[in-house]
Amino acid sequence: MKLSLFPVSVIFVFTQTGCAFFPNNNFYSPPLQDAHSSWVRIIDNTEQTSIYQTLNGKRTGGLIRASEWVLQHTQDRGMPKVAGEKYNIDYYETPVVPGVETAIENVYVESKYTCLITTRFIPEKDKKYEFRLEADTLHYQCRAIASEIVQDSNGQWKRIPLQNVRYSAKEGSGWHPMHSDIGR
Repeated sequence: MKLSLFPVSVIFVFTQTGCAFFPNNNFYSPPLQDAHSSWVRIIDNTEQTSIYQTLNGKRTGGLIRASEWVLQHTQDRGMPKVAGEKYNIDYYETPVVPGVETAIENVYVESKYTCLITTRFIPEKDKKYEFRLEADTLHYQCRAIASEIVQDSNGQWKRIPLQNVRYSAKEGSGWHPMHSDIGR
């Protein structure tokens, strides 16, 4: 099975009159970092991923970066790296406010097929998280992987499946079909 993690740089909305870029994008503004911040790393697909948090009853956030024609736009903020992992693909690291509902919205576009999976969780103080959207373009399916990054007894950083997470698509990190919106 071939997995493609190659991002597409432009998001289109298909309307009755044709297609158009998403209008009025809001962008994510990271909160100020403090000694007990939670941290999130988005692996790949950074130009089509959004982070939202509900602060004081108001949903804030948006896309983590513009849909530029630049495919690599890594924002390394010093999060620990998982032992044995090569971070040679685009990624984005940011603090998030702990203790409030957080949504990571991943979108993937492949030809006429799209995938949208929202992962909701409540980050805890001092914890580190990693999110990845995987797409199987041979079978037109995708899945979101949500992990916590923890240090083992040998001091090495590793990923463990994130507990207490809700996926919009399928329970757990299972594969689900992409959708075709062309011709509707």
